[in-house]
Amino acid sequence: MKKVLRPLMILLAAATLARADTMMIQDFKKPDAKASVWIVGVPNENASVAVADNALKLKYHFTGANQYLGVPVPVDVKAPIYAVKFRLFGDESGAGYNLYLTDAGGETHKFVTHQKIDWKGWKEIDIRVDGSHEIWGGDKNHKIDYPLKDIVFEIGTPGKDTNSEIMFTDIRVESSASEAEMRGGTITVASPAYCADINGDTKVDFNALGFKTITVTAFNAASGKGVKETIAKNVPVDDKGNGSFNFPASRFPKGPLTLTLSGARTLNGKEEKDNCYLQVYNKGGKTGFTGAPKTPPPAAKGMKLAFADDFDSPKLSIGKGPDFKYYDHKPPDGSQDFSDWGTGRNPPFPFTSFDKPNNPFAQMDTFLRIRGQQSAKSTGILSSLQGDGSGFKATAPCYFECRFIAPNAPGSWPAFWLLTDNTGHPSGCDELDIIEAYGGEGPGNPNSFDKYMICPHAWDQGEAGKKLEQDAYKQMPNPHEMIKAGVSSAWYESFHTYGCLITETDTVYYCDDIEVGRHKTFPISKERPHYFLVNLAVGGISGWKVDLDRYNGVIDMYVDYIRVYQGEKNK
Repeated sequence: MKKVLRPLMILLAAATLARADTMMIQDFKKPDAKASVWIVGVPNENASVAVADNALKLKYHFTGANQYLGVPVPVDVKAPIYAVKFRLFGDESGAGYNLYLTDAGGETHKFVTHQKIDWKGWKEIDIRVDGSHEIWGGDKNHKIDYPLKDIVFEIGTPGKDTNSEIMFTDIRVESSASEAEMRGGTITVASPAYCADINGDTKVDFNALGFKTITVTAFNAASGKGVKETIAKNVPVDDKGNGSFNFPASRFPKGPLTLTLSGARTLNGKEEKDNCYLQVYNKGGKTGFTGAPKTPPPAAKGMKLAFADDFDSPKLSIGKGPDFKYYDHKPPDGSQDFSDWGTGRNPPFPFTSFDKPNNPFAQMDTFLRIRGQQSAKSTGILSSLQGDGSGFKATAPCYFECRFIAPNAPGSWPAFWLLTDNTGHPSGCDELDIIEAYGGEGPGNPNSFDKYMICPHAWDQGEAGKKLEQDAYKQMPNPHEMIKAGVSSAWYESFHTYGCLITETDTVYYCDDIEVGRHKTFPISKERPHYFLVNLAVGGISGWKVDLDRYNGVIDMYVDYIRVYQGEKNK
């Protein structure tokens, strides 16, 4: 660990004290406040946290020397601070306490207090964070890069067997910057609710603290070939961050829409941008812009239609067994379900079944809606193959396509993909990810914008399979940028059709009938039938954080149609 000296000039100190803004970070009044703990030197079960009575309660059991634990509190502080304050309910244990800050570069900054918890009851704690301190990890640039990501409270053993409980609450930071500078930079919508139904002219109320104005855009498929329209430009934001605009929904297609609220500001000499993606369902818009075309796609020329679902049936057929059109887990039995709400569970949360109370599937007019809902821990997947091997499959040469719109939020993970039949086969499987999209922008996110991934895999096929996969991946334009490829908009702005043609020689990927990648067809893909899967997952396994707080924990994916065409093998 190295020490960094950050001297504070007397004049600057005087100015700081004259103009000190205090911002509440966490008072634990919300029941969904996040709480976790890590521990060093003793088993993990020797510490636990819980949020209750507007405080975070920490139970711990130290058994001797060289033991300590950490309680991280996620934050998003965008301007420099000079102090962290909080209330601590002491237990007279004599345990020491220190403070860590985790910055935007992943670097940890440790501030040592040299103090002991030698009191009983509540006490106000004030820790300065503008002096010399220890650093480690991250980008190692020896400075605090904003925004801050975590405040961590470290509790160290008093050197004796101690089994006790303490509490934290009212965590605040102090800065010479304003609260708008510290907290601002994130745009949220107050009404309508995220993923709500709208009809006709709709007033949208938002908060954009720290911005002077915002601009609103939406893609209008009802306008010629479709165009991104500016709905409102330079919408003023008041001193509390509030503003509003009118959305003329009747001019847009009926069905799911995404409005993009964008803002920019300069903070600490750098331009900072933010986008908020408001998903709504337009009940009264224009019709005739969705549904499967009557003609086959160009890539399926000479093939016969083998499967089609326009999702216009009044009843969805989802469940386990040959009587259902779709299975709601990954075959063969759901044990490889991969959606994860960021809890670190292994295995993660399974996809949610259609027959459960937190069912994520719904029929909306002529669309299939798959909803991700944080409070219900629900996400959804559809497979055309059942675990017993029944269901729909197609053999090369064949063409698969799906048209959908999906959510762009930190941790959202929509996809349309293929697997070779893995039921009744002891090993070896090909996976063709036609689109794997990762939501979220900014530090700690994949910066999706209009990008998505095309990922071929040759699973469990030894070194030969690894080489096949590597060679194929190198030929993919990853991450695929839709606008550069000539596609009209991003995957979350409007509906697009994603396709895959598998022949005995080549596997070709399409977006809106534009070829976007190809590779030689894998051996198993030449012989074994493929089935399709479409899902809205969330991201622990993908490696990206899951944070739907801005969107009140609700995101929607809408599927317009799925079609599969079957060709004849060359004799």
